[in-house]
Amino acid sequence: MTARKPSAALLLAVAFAAALAGGCSRKSDSDVHVVVIDHMSMAGDRLQVRGGGQRAEIGPDGAIAIDGKALALNPAQQAAGRAFYVEAVGIRSDGAAIGKAGAAMAGQVLSTVAQDLRSGHTDQTGSKVEAQAAKLEEQAMRICQRVGTLRVAQEQLVAQVPQFAPFARKNLTTGDECRSRS
Repeated sequence: MTARKPSAALLLAVAFAAALAGGCSRKSDSDVHVVVIDHMSMAGDRLQVRGGGQRAEIGPDGAIAIDGKALALNPAQQAAGRAFYVEAVGIRSDGAAIGKAGAAMAGQVLSTVAQDLRSGHTDQTGSKVEAQAAKLEEQAMRICQRVGTLRVAQEQLVAQVPQFAPFARKNLTTGDECRSRS
C-alpha cells in the first residue's frame, strides 16, 4: 500500500464533517444551534449571521432582522434574502450528508484494512480506499459549488439590502476556486 497525499476536496470534506460534528451546541432542549459557516449558524429555522458586532437573522421567507429589528423589505429584497437563506441551509444539509458519509466510509475503510490484513491481500487496499474516498470527494465538490452560489447570493443580497453589508464575508470562495485547490 503506497501513501498518497489526500486531495484538498477530501480534506475539505473531513473539515466540514468535523465542524458539523463539533458545531452543534444545545443550550436547552428546544434551543439547538448548528454552525453553517464560521459566521453563520441556524437557530430553529432562522439563519443567524454575525458581522460588525451585530447579528442578522434571516427567515425561510427571506425576512431579515438586524439586532432584533425587522427590516421593511420590498419583494426583490425579500427574494434576495430567501436565496441567501436557501444556499446557507443547503450547505448545512450537504455538510451533514458528508459527515454521515465520512463516518460510514471510516467504518468501511477499517473493515477493508482488517479484512485485507487477515487475508494477506494488502496490495489492493490502497485502491479500495481511494475508490471509497472518491465518493466522498464528489460530495465535497457539491459543497464547493454551493459555496460559490452562496457567494453570488450574498453579493445580490448586499446589492438589494445595503444594511446587510457588515455581514458579508469577502473570503467566500467561488466553486471554481474551490475545485482548483483539489
